[in-house]
Amino acid sequence: MSVYSSLVTGALRGALPVLLPLVRRRTNAELLGLVPRLPVPLGEQGWRDLRAAVGRDSLHFFFNFLRHVDRRSSSTAEVRERLDRYLAGPVLRSEEARKRVRRELSLPGLGSIIISPTVQCSESCALCYNREEIHPDAEHLLPEEVLDRVVGEAKGLGAYRVSLIGGEPLLVWRRLVRLAESHPDVLFTVLTNGLLLDEEMADAFVAVGNVELSFSVDGLCASHEEARGPDTFERVLDAMRLYRDAGGLVLFSPTVTSANHRELLGDEFLGLMADCGAYMGYLHHYDMVGGQAEPKHLLTPSELAWMDGRIREIHASGTISILSNVVTDLLGGGCQAVREFVHVNHRGEVEPCCMVPFAADSVIDKPLLEVLRSGFYGRLQATLPDEGGVRRCLIGENLPVLESALTAGEAFPTTPTSEAVFAHQGKTYEGVFPTCFSGGSPRP
Repeated sequence: MSVYSSLVTGALRGALPVLLPLVRRRTNAELLGLVPRLPVPLGEQGWRDLRAAVGRDSLHFFFNFLRHVDRRSSSTAEVRERLDRYLAGPVLRSEEARKRVRRELSLPGLGSIIISPTVQCSESCALCYNREEIHPDAEHLLPEEVLDRVVGEAKGLGAYRVSLIGGEPLLVWRRLVRLAESHPDVLFTVLTNGLLLDEEMADAFVAVGNVELSFSVDGLCASHEEARGPDTFERVLDAMRLYRDAGGLVLFSPTVTSANHRELLGDEFLGLMADCGAYMGYLHHYDMVGGQAEPKHLLTPSELAWMDGRIREIHASGTISILSNVVTDLLGGGCQAVREFVHVNHRGEVEPCCMVPFAADSVIDKPLLEVLRSGFYGRLQATLPDEGGVRRCLIGENLPVLESALTAGEAFPTTPTSEAVFAHQGKTYEGVFPTCFSGGSPRP
């Protein structure tokens, strides 16, 4: 850790005796009011009010996380240890590495990386974006030595956060435990349906100390089981409680549709998630990829605007943080793919996003850095925001960029249905969003 990281971490650890009592007694809105309105420099953005700078963007995540680890820890020392593990690496070390990459390599670096160690799955959910790629056989696995190497290379680019998706990652849980042991400075988030979790797995993940599980829960019982199948709702809640009671950090990750978006942000559902131990929810919106073609599930701009307002309310007074890959990122400037993360699939092919099934190379053949220096990624990094400052989705308004890369031979499709995304070109779907950032602004 650098001198800067050590100083910040030390200041945070020293402030805990003061911070904890304040955070326990006050809402996020009240705590934000305690932040002084001092002018602070923000690089190219110039000077900004400190309270405005830290308000909506990050402070509620920190306060909610602090409350969560305080509730789940037996001592202030344990709170400090978890803050070191969950903040020093993913935030401080990451930013330092990215600054070096920008300075020395003229690349944006990575804030995180998403990896599919397998596309095997124990279920066949109705709204799965990856339905066409699910395989029952064990051949479709990313080799363990490649998985380990890629995480090491990603750290060098700034990615101290790794999301493991699938398929169902718990089918290869022993590999994941070994991976977490090999990289104790990385925070691993495993997105799982939870149905395979047992005490042995839970204890193993908790023992390594840097694995959080994000459970797929698509609403209350009826909504969840319509998407995930009968008799799955109570089973996933039991899995969340099992990991909570074992000492693990719990999140939830629903698929958002027009039908369930209000339920997912309602007090009853969020209260249930908090009772099951969750401190954060990652919202994944339904996208028309991977053979999906049901516009009825897509959200309208007015529905997204409602979500934006509701998330603000939750963050002002609630104890759960909500991160939406559409609402949060769209209002913050658009698609984060390539600038903040990439996806490595089960064959090692490096895709801009798991929803953009095209690649130029595989990390089985080349180092990750070499892949990101390819003509394909150079073209994607040069893609500019629209007139509103939003970087649109590569399978939305920026489809011509992707099409040009294919025509130039810079990329190839990675699934049998990849090129079906071009069917969305020029379509408006009557004002709804066929992909993450298509269809205009979420503000009506």
